[in-house]
Order: sequence, then C-alpha cells, then structure tokens
Amino acid sequence: MQRFWALYQARRWGEARELLHPEACCQWWATGERFVGAAAVVHVNEIYPEGWRLHLLALHSLAPGQVLSLLRVDQEGRSFYANSYFQLRGGRITALDEYWSDVQAPPTWRQSGLPGRELLPPDRRAGLSLRLPEDG
Repeated sequence: MQRFWALYQARRWGEARELLHPEACCQWWATGERFVGAAAVVHVNEIYPEGWRLHLLALHSLAPGQVLSLLRVDQEGRSFYANSYFQLRGGRITALDEYWSDVQAPPTWRQSGLPGRELLPPDRRAGLSLRLPEDG
C-alpha cells in the first residue's frame, strides 16, 4: 500500500493501475460515489484538481488480505484526511473503501467553555516515506 500511495504522489498512474485488480472497486462513502474497474479508480484520481501532496501517516494490516491506511492530503492551504480500507487478493487491490473528512473549525456550540477542550495545532506530521526507490 505504501508503494500504491507513492505512485499516486508521483502521478505515475499507469504503474498504480497495475496494482489494482481489473475489476477493483473504490467507494467514497462521504460523497456516496463508487468507481468500478481499475481504469475508473485511477482516472478519478488522475483528474483530481492538481496541487495536492500526500502524507501517509499510518499503515496497518488488519487481517489476511485487509490493510488500513491513514492519509493526510494537503492542497492549497487546506488539509483532508482519508481512512482507506483495502481488500487484497493475489497481491492486487480488489476493493477500496475510503472515508474522507476535511479540517474545519469546530461548530459554534463547542468553541468555548468546555472543560478539558484544547485546540490542536496544524498537523505537520511527515508520515511514512512515499519516495520510490528509483526516485533516488
């Protein structure tokens, strides 16, 4: 999965597609969308408006054939998070369920007077390396 995200970061779409099963399915639950087929999964990411940078913050094996990744995506002064649940079979990604959220101010009702409440500083964790070996 680390290589998959590194290929996305490098915009090496053809190589990323090779890691997907031809019938892979990606579901973006926050927006109620599904992309069916490796070509569709890669294409929607390839045409996503430019200017983004990925930070792979965590990678966990959950069970045989299941992996969870946590990404922070920085773009034009904003940050987004994606929890991505991968299903693998035969060394290829067969399914990807993604849960996206954006960083935003707390709602008004939580902005003052709550015991123990603190504001977090901006997340600047570098995360795991997304440098591909051939990048040097």
